[in-house]
Amino acid sequence: MDEKIMTKRILLLYPNSTNDGVMPLAIGILSAIAKDLGCEVEYFETSFYEKEGSVPEERERTGEFKVSDRKNLIKLLPYERLRDDFIEKIETFRPDVLGVTVNSIEFEKFEEFVDAIEAVNPKPFVIIGGVHPTVAPEEVIKNSFVDALCRGEGERAWEEFLSRFIENKDFSDINNLWIKTGSGLQKNPIGPLIKEDKLWARPLDYSFFDKRHFTAPFDGKMYHRGQIESSRGCPFSCTYCANTAFKNVYRGLGKFVRVRPFDNLVKAIKKQVEMGSEMIQFQDECFLSIPHDYLKTFCKWYGEEIKLPMMIQTRPESVKEEKIKMLADMKTPVQISCGIESGSERILFEICNRKTRLHHIKKAFDITKKYNIRTTGYTMIGFPTETREEAFQTINFIRELDLDISIMSIFYPFVGTPLREYCIEKGYITGKERTTNFTDPPILKNQPMSPMEVYNIRRVYSLYTRLPEEYFPKIERCEKDYENNRELYNELISLMYTSYYRSWILH
Repeated sequence: MDEKIMTKRILLLYPNSTNDGVMPLAIGILSAIAKDLGCEVEYFETSFYEKEGSVPEERERTGEFKVSDRKNLIKLLPYERLRDDFIEKIETFRPDVLGVTVNSIEFEKFEEFVDAIEAVNPKPFVIIGGVHPTVAPEEVIKNSFVDALCRGEGERAWEEFLSRFIENKDFSDINNLWIKTGSGLQKNPIGPLIKEDKLWARPLDYSFFDKRHFTAPFDGKMYHRGQIESSRGCPFSCTYCANTAFKNVYRGLGKFVRVRPFDNLVKAIKKQVEMGSEMIQFQDECFLSIPHDYLKTFCKWYGEEIKLPMMIQTRPESVKEEKIKMLADMKTPVQISCGIESGSERILFEICNRKTRLHHIKKAFDITKKYNIRTTGYTMIGFPTETREEAFQTINFIRELDLDISIMSIFYPFVGTPLREYCIEKGYITGKERTTNFTDPPILKNQPMSPMEVYNIRRVYSLYTRLPEEYFPKIERCEKDYENNRELYNELISLMYTSYYRSWILH
């Protein structure tokens, strides 16, 4: 038989919910696997179709991020074109398999236009993976256009599925997959976690991505930012985080936190440098939890050979002076981001399962500032039972920490997290609400603060945390009556940028 007839066509889909170009690591590995198996692979994404409510742009409007010229560098298409363009892609490429990767927000975006595959006969086999299918498989599999889903890590399941699909063999018993069959839904168990020596063995495929996917705003300017995993998994179990749901799924199935073999990491970073990266962003959930000797080796190598600005995220508990000194001794700009979440210890302990005292968090940031390392803090508002007083405890704590950057998100009870079950049990949500972005009004009912109060506090959060207290009466006017104080609000944002925003010296 002609080899071209046997070649399977795979269309990968990423329904990005923002207007920013993103290089999803999942797409890079899924494509690499498919191409290694001899498949013809193409890609469709929603990144460059203009969407309202995009979180990064909202953070620029509210002063958490400095305004960038992203729109002059990345041209966006009208959102109304998305559906027709997807139909055209389906009709011209005529894929055998449509592979999709999504989180919860992206799954709802996917559902808006997936029915466009009806334009093709035969319909492609639709398989979907990522965070949302892992934590909400029953919801995902109900979609009539979805033929299969993957729970948990997809590398091994995807490769086995494609291998059998290519050879027209039965694939209904592959671990991690739920598959609709002629006799019903086959729910296969989760297989063991992939070991460190295998997890990063195959290089990512970057062929679908151009400079738009690596160009990201930073301090109001656009930079080529490379993204790297040096470890996978989080050692902590916060009640609001999808990682906790993942840990529960994989309990007893292997080592959850895995560290990338150093030689493999070196190759991956050098690849990013070759591609023109001006800074490196590490995707690790808790970078400073990697072993001490590994960190020491990494810092010596990175400081001598790479020297690019780097961005990491970690937990305050992992910040130790010896580790921070290693980073500082590289003599290259480093930004450390930490989840703080709340300035209320009641919220931290009783609601978030973050058993960390505020003075321990402060000590962590004092250490980073001692070594001139740029600090970023993440906070949230709208936790169940949170009061206005506790929200301002967070604001005042951030003022005390004197961070370089701080951003606030509005709490959403994501599927699979313990806090979602708590909210359903208490009647704060029904469990049927639409997924919202991190800057949208909260969905919780019967709380000490109304949804509008929570939303308004987040909108002026940067002003409360950066401007001197003498401006608080004006900020409160903007908080309580934004519509009639827009001009004042914009004046305060401008003042904050020009007088109180600390830019990062990259070189």
